[in-house]
Amino acid sequence: MKNKKVAIIGVGFMGGSLALALREKFPNFIIWGYARNKSAYDRIKKAGVVHKVERDLKKSVQDADFVVFALPVRGIVEYFKKISSFVKKGAIIFDLGSSKEEIDRAALKYIPKTVHFVGCHPLCGGEKGGVEFCVKGLYRDASCIITASPRTAATKIVVKLWQQLGGKVIFLSSKLHDKILSSVSHLPHLISFSMTDFISKEYLKFSSRSLKDLTRISDSPAPVWTDILLSNKENLLRDLEGFIKILKKFDAAMKKGDRRKIGDLIIRANKKHQVLSNLT
Repeated sequence: MKNKKVAIIGVGFMGGSLALALREKFPNFIIWGYARNKSAYDRIKKAGVVHKVERDLKKSVQDADFVVFALPVRGIVEYFKKISSFVKKGAIIFDLGSSKEEIDRAALKYIPKTVHFVGCHPLCGGEKGGVEFCVKGLYRDASCIITASPRTAATKIVVKLWQQLGGKVIFLSSKLHDKILSSVSHLPHLISFSMTDFISKEYLKFSSRSLKDLTRISDSPAPVWTDILLSNKENLLRDLEGFIKILKKFDAAMKKGDRRKIGDLIIRANKKHQVLSNLT
């Protein structure tokens, strides 16, 4: 794990935070950040999170030992294609994508057999995008789901890397990952976006803390979340249908003035929230 070159494609909040964490834990690593345009180059350079900023994708990647993709899902798939002809034999590629099935399929299709891919999803982040918001300790104590086989040498190296950064590794299939994350992350974001859009602007000045808590994640970046929602749409549409059924139970009980039913629905939610609170 010494004297390795790491190329990060997507030096925003997640990628920039990873760069800071790697520099702290692996001081012999040389971290390169790819910038696709002059504006991105200037922002990354100003943030100072990587050792070198490079606008030439081939120069960024061709001799890298690790290539990290911290992009929206569609961007990850597109850059798999772009780097396939010049990524170094034996290199390890991993991603930070929030849905996995589409990314894992694309990796099998586009990444050369001489290169190792390890699908990753660290369960952390924030509603603000951009390298200027990155946090050195973002990955400390965060769970990281890995969808690759735990038996390969490349996976074991990536596991060690996450553990050195303070992460807790969990192995799931990409199919199960997407099913679970639809319920615990993707649907909550969709609900938050919808709730914020629903409220009239003239009412916002009366907002309580409860509304701000519920809608905090509605400030999440549109390019990232458009890709996540569409890449996991089958699971999400199924979960959305189930969520609407719960809303309809409240709707029916309120129309009937059924105090007991409303109370039972709230108590059931209370009990689940107690479980959630004990996990955090």
